[in-house]
Amino acid sequence: MNKDQRAKLIAMYFPQLHAIPENDEWWGKGFTDWDNVKKAEPQFEGHNQPRIPLNDNYYDQSHIETLRWQIDLAKSHGVYGFCHYHYWFDGKQLLETPTNLMLANKDLDMPFCLSWANETWSKRWDGRDHHILIKQTHPPVKERWKLHFDYLIKAWSDDRAIKVEGKPVFAIYRPQRIPEIENMLDYWRELAVERGLKGLYFIFQKQYELPSRDCLKGFDAAFQFQPFEAIYSPGFDASSIRHSKWFKVIHSLPESTQDMLRALRAKFVKELTFHDYDSAWQEAVKVRCEPGLVTFPGAFVDWDNTARYKNRATVFTGASPEKFEYWLEQLLRTMPERKLPEPFIFLNAWNEWAESTYLEPDKKYGMAYLEAVKRVVLNE
Repeated sequence: MNKDQRAKLIAMYFPQLHAIPENDEWWGKGFTDWDNVKKAEPQFEGHNQPRIPLNDNYYDQSHIETLRWQIDLAKSHGVYGFCHYHYWFDGKQLLETPTNLMLANKDLDMPFCLSWANETWSKRWDGRDHHILIKQTHPPVKERWKLHFDYLIKAWSDDRAIKVEGKPVFAIYRPQRIPEIENMLDYWRELAVERGLKGLYFIFQKQYELPSRDCLKGFDAAFQFQPFEAIYSPGFDASSIRHSKWFKVIHSLPESTQDMLRALRAKFVKELTFHDYDSAWQEAVKVRCEPGLVTFPGAFVDWDNTARYKNRATVFTGASPEKFEYWLEQLLRTMPERKLPEPFIFLNAWNEWAESTYLEPDKKYGMAYLEAVKRVVLNE
């Protein structure tokens, strides 16, 4: 972090843009998320779909040249590091190629951490939420924890690992679904110290869940995954939501019930849900802390998952590079008040094209979102 940098912006890094045998089987030969992005169609007048990369750069993340380009672009515009999504299913790993390229090529000069995307995969995109592709299971057995550790230690012991107080960062999405998670995290810490690390710094990736305190034992911090952390917050103006009568009821229910209702809605309700971009950001910039945990703020570029859900998509209206720059500036102004051990902001996302939240240049705005980051974060 240079002396003029006001925060350490960590962009979520999505590794779905390269082919793997499992996606070949499930979705067709050579499938990547670019297939969905290219097929997206406008759902209303003025709808910004499909999203098209600048110069039709539908890149392949299995090529190291892609990572070099992404890293050079990100660093030159004020992005501090990447948080790679990590897909682990009790010993089965998917979409690991970009991360493995990072680990194998030490000249890729970019701080990074991992976030375990801890969910079962289903055919949710086409309304078949209960058609399971690969199930997420968590046997509370040390041998299975050790197997996972043996992969993760490669990232945690890397010199480029993002750290807090000298401890490598690891984020977990929906940790409340992992039995005996405190014991697992303690075991990993013990093994990490044996391997010469100072410890590990575990972060709960919080989207809207209200988990019990017991499942958060062992965590050092949380980060607010936006924009859905914002729209589920108590202060969010739900009147800004259109075509979404179910919203007010669902967000007060237990998480398992919420998941079931979302699955039913995705299957049977053919309508768009609209949220207001500015209203979500108004909540995102507020200083809120999870009880007993360091709480890192989140940010988001945009959100529109039409590429995946078509006429069942969720769309945030009013996004633009100018508004993004304004709200990112407001967020950075709150950083001194937050009293954080590191000035991290977790940004959704670097390259989530199918959900229209990306910093990478596109045909409509060019480099405008990246230039906004550079002005705000680097004061340039």
